[in-house]
Amino acid sequence: MAADGIGDVQPGARRKWRRTGVADLSVTAGVTSPTFRPDIEGLRGVAVLLVVACHCAIPWTTGGFIGVDVFFVLSGYLITGLLAAEQRAARRVDLVGFYARRARRLLPAGVLVLLATLAAALALLPPPELVSAGRAALAAALYVSNVFFDHGASDYFAPAVETNPLLHTWSLGVEEQFYLIWPLLLLFAARGQNGARRSLAVLGALALLSFACCALATRLAPTLAFYELPARAWEFAAGGLLALRARPVGARAAHGASAAGIGGLVLMLAAAVLLEGGAGFPGWRALVPVAGTLAVLHAGTAAPGRGVGRLLATAPLQFVGSRSYSWYLWHWPCIVFAGVLVPGIGVRGKVVAALVALLLATATYSLVERPVRFDARLVTRARLSLRLAAAAILCAAATAAALIAIGDVQATDAGWRALAAATTDIAELSHHDCVSAGRATEPVICEFGADATAPTLVLFGDSHALQWFNPLRRAATLERWHLVTLLKAGCPASDSNAHPVEASAGTCRTWRARAIERIGALHPAGVVLASYTGSTLRGFGAEARLSLEELRAGTRRTLEQLSRLAVPIVVLRDSPLPPYDLAVCVGRRGLAESAAGACDFDAAAAVNEPAFAAEREAAAGLPNVQFVDLSDLICPGRSCPALQHGLYVYRDDNHLTGSFAATLAPAFQARLFPLLPRAQLAAEQQVLDTAPVRRADPGALE
Repeated sequence: MAADGIGDVQPGARRKWRRTGVADLSVTAGVTSPTFRPDIEGLRGVAVLLVVACHCAIPWTTGGFIGVDVFFVLSGYLITGLLAAEQRAARRVDLVGFYARRARRLLPAGVLVLLATLAAALALLPPPELVSAGRAALAAALYVSNVFFDHGASDYFAPAVETNPLLHTWSLGVEEQFYLIWPLLLLFAARGQNGARRSLAVLGALALLSFACCALATRLAPTLAFYELPARAWEFAAGGLLALRARPVGARAAHGASAAGIGGLVLMLAAAVLLEGGAGFPGWRALVPVAGTLAVLHAGTAAPGRGVGRLLATAPLQFVGSRSYSWYLWHWPCIVFAGVLVPGIGVRGKVVAALVALLLATATYSLVERPVRFDARLVTRARLSLRLAAAAILCAAATAAALIAIGDVQATDAGWRALAAATTDIAELSHHDCVSAGRATEPVICEFGADATAPTLVLFGDSHALQWFNPLRRAATLERWHLVTLLKAGCPASDSNAHPVEASAGTCRTWRARAIERIGALHPAGVVLASYTGSTLRGFGAEARLSLEELRAGTRRTLEQLSRLAVPIVVLRDSPLPPYDLAVCVGRRGLAESAAGACDFDAAAAVNEPAFAAEREAAAGLPNVQFVDLSDLICPGRSCPALQHGLYVYRDDNHLTGSFAATLAPAFQARLFPLLPRAQLAAEQQVLDTAPVRRADPGALE
């Protein structure tokens, strides 16, 4: 992250600061002097350390992603201050010079890391991932990777974006879009004699509108809220407002600002520790790190060198802060490629990868970033800087396009086509028609198998219920049962709302309540329910974690409601959870079954015994609740194989493929149906074993 501007080190500035101390850091009508500000450099160091620690999955930094919000506020503060100062001094803003400075600041290191990442991707990644990395690189080269990843993350059934080595460039896309728009906005606002007042009004209105967009989108379109500039602009505007309102203060106010700065740093660190994953973020929760950053910046102008400023000026934070942009660029590709070489890499391995990235960042900072940025020939020739920047962008984009073409050609091999098919092998029904998704709260009812005069069996739950559809439908057909599905991606049957994808717990709760009403109206002879329980596990990236007590209580609430139907309720144990994406691992190790064996994983950790125990405890005292466990067929020994009988077992890091799940139909027939009442069917009854016979309206069966 750049977070670039007046706080940066100019040639010789660091020597001056060391010689004179920080007492010469003056404040003049909203913008600090060009003298180096160690508090801003140290704040950069804190921000990037939080981000890197979060990406290394260090347990007590689960909210470290708020370091990005710190960078956004810094960028708004610094860039607004620079542009306002130039406008006051020269009555104009040199846009060509501004964009040339941004290009020299961002592009040299950015293009270097982009090309190096593509080279590593070509050497280490299988064709499907190579294509994905190439597309991300093309978006990153054009600074629209935030839009690219927003689209990829918003599709529940799309391949995961977390393994893309350029995922972190989304924030650079947001910043570059800010740099493109912000000077024009300020120039428009600053026209005329009341330009300063109008600038404050425009930034204030923008901040309010953007925050409203952020709060609403966090509930309704969470990936847009996280990745897109309209929902993030208020953070830049907050920093800009502080820059425009900065004024010299007296001694008493300086004491208060110093104390506020300490409180601001505490707020930032508390957010990094207490926020568990990205659920509900940014929304109002982003106010915490934003307010903390503003307090620290205010302390740096009102009370320089005191309180938090003294801490931020320490040598380690200065070292990391100066290299924060390059380290941010390098750290995620290094962590991802370390995971390619070592499947299931743990926290220590990721930390080692991040330290390697810091070494690369130090070299990049010394050999590329600073020399290009302060090159005398480029500093005095803004148009040349922009022409070279355009050439660099075209070079990076062309390289990305070439890798996409290479990956597409490689992916035409039959083996790769089979693997790609496995990643989308969900179930033998259209999830768009038979699975509620997104903000939908009305249950969708689909019917299969024998006609409605046969006993009805209901399959109820989230995508981990959907994955059991193939074997359950086949078993129901053989047993002459009528199968009905009520499924919603991201919403477990258990009344526990910590699923990592579902945007709104309220949406799940409403859908679940209505689904249970529909189940009652169906008068079923049995109900099968299944839920994802991986949120109870630690170290699952940015997932919102769920305590075992919350799982137990939520499961109890659901089971109590369903048990009133006085029919058998069968809970399917969640499938074993791999520590990494199995399809990705197989592709990286090679398509041969012997090579795929390197992706087998430990069964003892995968079966999540504590979560299953909590579910069984939730059923205590309910006589009509029983459990079916098929884990021994998925993990037939001490390890869970990636391939069984030539079939890929998992399509990602937690869902079974539809093809493999279908092979479990005999087990369903043998283990599930003896728990259900045997119905007497007419001899002439015809069994329907095709696709859904009809899709009913939500209330059609009442």
